[in-house]
Amino acid sequence: MKRILIHSLLSIGLALLFQLFTPWWGVVIATAMISFVIRLKGVSVFFAPLLSIGLLWSIQAYSISNANDFILAEKIAVLLPLNGSIGALILVTGLVGGIFGALGSITGRSLKVLVS
Repeated sequence: MKRILIHSLLSIGLALLFQLFTPWWGVVIATAMISFVIRLKGVSVFFAPLLSIGLLWSIQAYSISNANDFILAEKIAVLLPLNGSIGALILVTGLVGGIFGALGSITGRSLKVLVS
């Protein structure tokens, strides 16, 4: 449990740092690097970054949308098949970010197994 918490916190921190210099795919590199260093067992290598990066992206999507009174989020939610729901748009954004973080984590773990 301690490793999962450390992995999640480091993934969030490194993802925040990488998002300053890289596009959206910086979270993939961040979670891959953390999973290469910190070994997680079983399905936690997938679900820990899924939840942590998903939560990070959801919070960022909410704060960015809140800064402009959800004007752009409303327009995007109408374009996507979300029936104009801003909450669903933020949830989908978090899910997409979480999936990419989880795939990056699996890649880092696989690379660690390959190198060892």
